[in-house]
Amino acid sequence: MPGVRLGRARLDAIIAQAEREFPNECCGFILSGDGVEEVRPIRNIQNEKHAENPQAFPRDARTAFLMEPREHLAALNEIDRRQLKLAVVYHSHPDHDAYFSATDRAQACSFDPAEPDYPDTAYVVMSIRDGRFARAAAFVWDSARREFVETELEIAP
Repeated sequence: MPGVRLGRARLDAIIAQAEREFPNECCGFILSGDGVEEVRPIRNIQNEKHAENPQAFPRDARTAFLMEPREHLAALNEIDRRQLKLAVVYHSHPDHDAYFSATDRAQACSFDPAEPDYPDTAYVVMSIRDGRFARAAAFVWDSARREFVETELEIAP
């Protein structure tokens, strides 16, 4: 399984976002292509949805994320317009380990539970403990196993 290569500046940017948004989960995308690697933070609206309808959204932003739809769509439109790639979907786990949870899988496979929405996209999960970065882990889709598996996260200069 090929690893995920991420530039140090991009990792530092998403770590800073995760620490800033602690104790809530942060989320966003990393866009890439033709020498480009750009971080696109996307606002987590889980707390708003939970406040509006706790039955439909039983978890708050300390244990879940929901990307703001307009920001999510704008990033996808930018990918199409600039002919980039959705390289990474990232989010944080406040006071939890960096693992790919069942909820993460369900969100990654939102249209079909057996297939990811973005099969060529890596997922990076960051563990933020007491407001400080602890660990990041990368996950990719293994089509043979039909599951997300952890892979090496290589940090480039």
